[in-house]
Amino acid sequence: MTAGAVEYDESGRVRFHDSCVTDTNQPTFEADWQRRAFGLAVALSEFDHYSWDDFQGELIRAIDAWEKQGQGAEPWEYYDHWVAALQRVVEHHGLLADGYVGPRERDHAAEHDHDH
Repeated sequence: MTAGAVEYDESGRVRFHDSCVTDTNQPTFEADWQRRAFGLAVALSEFDHYSWDDFQGELIRAIDAWEKQGQGAEPWEYYDHWVAALQRVVEHHGLLADGYVGPRERDHAAEHDHDH
């Protein structure tokens, strides 16, 4: 049902445009892998596996490298750069290396070192 420029849903409530009802501060994703990559990068940082500044620096470098390729570059895909940055920061911090000691284990070991 439409009255003038106002649209109504099936229950009679005003239907707003998507841009009016979505949080513009929230990230948007076109695919589930993008959402997972975003969540993984944020979670690893929040759990102190690396600082967010480290991730941001890698993301800036990934985008800068793409920009320097000029017309020969692959088409722009933001989350491709996000994943490239995530791969580099994970590698740089050795998160997948044998013997990696996570922040909880480091904190636990530090607490017990002080006991002696």
